[in-house]
Amino acid sequence: MLVLRQNGDMTSAAHQWADALAAWAIPDEILEQAPASPWVHPPKMFRSTGRDPVNTPSMQAAADLLGAGGTVLDVGCGGGRSSLPLGGLLHHITGADEQEAMLDQFTEAAALRGLASSTVLGQWPAAAAKCPLVDVVVCHHVVYNVAPIGEFVSALIAHATTGVVVELPERHPQSSLNDLWTQFWGITRPTEPSADLFVEVVRELGYAPDVVVARRPERSAPVNRTELVAFVRQRLCLDAERDAEVDAALGRTPNLSSDTVVTVNWRTTD
Repeated sequence: MLVLRQNGDMTSAAHQWADALAAWAIPDEILEQAPASPWVHPPKMFRSTGRDPVNTPSMQAAADLLGAGGTVLDVGCGGGRSSLPLGGLLHHITGADEQEAMLDQFTEAAALRGLASSTVLGQWPAAAAKCPLVDVVVCHHVVYNVAPIGEFVSALIAHATTGVVVELPERHPQSSLNDLWTQFWGITRPTEPSADLFVEVVRELGYAPDVVVARRPERSAPVNRTELVAFVRQRLCLDAERDAEVDAALGRTPNLSSDTVVTVNWRTTD
């Protein structure tokens, strides 16, 4: 899908994606006073357990691509929730992540399941050179962190001999905090890019992906309220003295993620 910029030039979906993500930049005056980086993911919230959902569209898509089984690369693996539930279909699983604590959790969770695994520390696609060629590449809840999306997805494709499975929320995952940004900082946050635009990026690369929209599964274990408040406070660039305010603003049943997730999967070979 090509659209016109205001200056009349044509732009691709990949360019639209980069422009939309640029609008999410936190103003310098807020970022400079933040006591901690708002972009770091707490490993505790990404731990994989034996109760991880196995019947999601993304898991089914990966299983269909693997067939009788094979090798998998999980990009942005976190604790392994997006790949380890494939269990016996995994002849070998490689997890790639930029946080070493995430990889430690991934290795531990794979060992508990009796799965052969290895890890690669680094940010994709720079880490791609250290990753093996595999049957299937999976990448869940990562792409909204990536501005050069065409390069990112191309590297996923280059490492998959059979296919790729990407899962992402229907809308930007930080959109749920937009009202809190207005409340605490008086600024209006964007809402784009979206899953629809990501699908257009894949199509621009020459693939016709299957797209499945589904309700996001419940978490396998409840998130500790104190950890949740700390997570949101850090995202909002506030210090710990504001925890009580953040707690009150979240209400009794906070919804910090899109209720809808989208599975985008395609074969890399005919």
